[in-house]
Amino acid sequence: MYGLSLDELYNFLIEEAEMPGFMDYNEVINLIPLSNVEYRDKIQGAMVSLALGDAYGSHLEGQLQGEIEYINNFLKGDKYSVSLNITDDTEMTIMLAESLIIHQRFHPEDMANRFIRQPITQMGNTTREFVANYRDRKIEWYKSGGESAGNGAAMRCAPIALINYGDFTSLKLMAGIQAAITHMDQMAIASSVLHSTAIAYLTNIPPFSLKSKEDLYKFISVCGRSIKGIETKVYRTRENNQIANLYTRISIELMEAIEKDLDVMEIREKWGSGAYVLESLPYAFLVFLKSPNDYEKILKQCLMANDTDTVASLALSLAGAYLGYNNIPKGYINKLKNLEEMLALSNRLFELSLKNKSNNPYRRMRDTITETKSQDEIDQLMWQGIKYNKQEEYQHSVKYFEDLILKYPEAKKNEKIKLHIIEAYEGLGTRLLGEESYDEALRFFKKALAYDLNHPVILCDLAVTHLNLDDLEKAERYARRSVEIAPEYEVGREVLEAIASIKKKS
Repeated sequence: MYGLSLDELYNFLIEEAEMPGFMDYNEVINLIPLSNVEYRDKIQGAMVSLALGDAYGSHLEGQLQGEIEYINNFLKGDKYSVSLNITDDTEMTIMLAESLIIHQRFHPEDMANRFIRQPITQMGNTTREFVANYRDRKIEWYKSGGESAGNGAAMRCAPIALINYGDFTSLKLMAGIQAAITHMDQMAIASSVLHSTAIAYLTNIPPFSLKSKEDLYKFISVCGRSIKGIETKVYRTRENNQIANLYTRISIELMEAIEKDLDVMEIREKWGSGAYVLESLPYAFLVFLKSPNDYEKILKQCLMANDTDTVASLALSLAGAYLGYNNIPKGYINKLKNLEEMLALSNRLFELSLKNKSNNPYRRMRDTITETKSQDEIDQLMWQGIKYNKQEEYQHSVKYFEDLILKYPEAKKNEKIKLHIIEAYEGLGTRLLGEESYDEALRFFKKALAYDLNHPVILCDLAVTHLNLDDLEKAERYARRSVEIAPEYEVGREVLEAIASIKKKS
């Protein structure tokens, strides 16, 4: 089962485990990575914040509301030494992150094994049922989950979002399957997809850029569309026994609450804020959206919830993905006992995210292009080039794109066409580099660079090629330029460090 693709794994679980078909209605969400976003900082912000919310919430849960302001200031200040521990939800998030990092891919069976092998603090009822089924009753891992609409699936999903912030299809498949391991319920699966989509969306936008209601409406719309059609069962609210689900609560009720600027406390009484994901997740979204640019206010509002650690972890993971690690008040960070562990996991998740081309703003394929041949010759040549790019037959795609530019020189000004030409040249150059045809690789990398002089991936490719040609001076120049343009590009930094090490030894 380890070698199955995501699609094959999904189909297997539908047939063998009767997992809800959450991909049946697959709304396309276009997650767009940006070159000016510091993704390492964003990933660190999300991972540290979910642990902070869990730790603060569990430490303060059950306190009188009138005392929360005092307690919050006490914990934030540096005068007193307070060390806060995480609970089961962050522990399971860490297990998911470790599985992704060790296997360099999504491996749900390994996740399941980690859940039964490693100690979990005060595990919830649904997780306890899963452990009993899988470990004690020897039921297959993919048949051991319970039909529960609890919070656990959404609480641990952040690592899925942080390696798929430009790839909605992979995000949705992984988020849904990881939920079904323990929570084989439509709403629980929807909650994991919803929260993952929200984190990915916020990871892709600059800090402090949510300024108008229109910005908030766009975010809510994307989140709602991500789970459209998943929930076909009838769910009822605990507050008034009305029919509702996550899709309607987000797409209709949350949108209305933001539009009418309803008070957080009023919505808490109306929706609830307990351990039912229909309550906790929408409430966490509301708390975040009411004050997206004020980290401290978000935390203080979370402390008023019934399920404090859940709401705080969910809301702060959104805030951390949006604002980034460097914008979290340091007084809070210093109280987290496992801070170094969360930062180390964040760095490894960032490196893993770079393996997915869809996460790279410079190499991202345009999946919306249709495969219908146009009668127009420009479209025909471009279609053929794109087709061969997708098949990684770059020598053919280069031929079609060069024919296109030769016949229609103005086409090189089209930004969409430029992206595909760059991909063709870079792909062919990379293949030649692997074949040790360094001079030929250099020629095609330079052709790619001519279309975007500030392309960090191409600059790094040129640095590596010159390094193989023993031209350290040029290699260093290209690598340094790559890092200057995109400091978050890990490969560029590693190449520059390697060059510096070689120069030092020589």
